[in-house]
Amino acid sequence: MILRLFQKIMSVVEIEQELQKMNNAERLIVIEIAAKFLKADFENDSEAKRKLRQSAEVMREEYAQDKNLTAITDLDGEDFYDV
Repeated sequence: MILRLFQKIMSVVEIEQELQKMNNAERLIVIEIAAKFLKADFENDSEAKRKLRQSAEVMREEYAQDKNLTAITDLDGEDFYDV
């Protein structure tokens, strides 16, 4: 995400050149900003996976109890003919 943003503004080579010009304190600021973005992305991914897993568990019970929800899968072994 951040690389895509930087690539829109400057190339990877240009980013490297700018980082070389910075002192360590400035580089640390860039690292902190990048780390903040990475952490947010990982947390969002983890939260999305948790919600998806939770929804799947809820629906698993529904599908296990109501055979009408899976009736169409009885046709999975059948040949399909397009008319």
